[in-house]
Amino acid sequence: MERENPLRSYLNQLNQQYNLSPEFKSRVASLIERLSDLSLAPDQIKLLAGKVRDTYERQVLIETCREESKKSLQKIQGAINAYSNALSDINQRLNQAETALENVLKSAPAASKTVPEKGILPFDKEKARALMAFANMNSKNSRIN
Repeated sequence: MERENPLRSYLNQLNQQYNLSPEFKSRVASLIERLSDLSLAPDQIKLLAGKVRDTYERQVLIETCREESKKSLQKIQGAINAYSNALSDINQRLNQAETALENVLKSAPAASKTVPEKGILPFDKEKARALMAFANMNSKNSRIN
């Protein structure tokens, strides 16, 4: 009757204790299987068991850090996308304001260069509003950058 390999038993115990990737567990199991044909002294088995535990503990750190890195990368990508969308929105509004300003300037009557006695012409009021809207959009854009 073949006796149970103590490293294989220890490996099963570690696999239950640590939640690691199947690829890692398979690689370690393959290495332990290769060692099962060798006649190892108890002190060698104890040394190998310690090395296997250390390897499992390092792998836990590696896999945890890998997951955290993926989460952080996703957060960064989300923030970049949000910033890019905000900049696109601002650019679109600036383009609309410029177009509105150009339309107001193009629709100006040529004969309204004289100032009437009552004050500001209606066209000048519209021009002033458009300029103020454009300046307001431009100042908001400079605060974001």
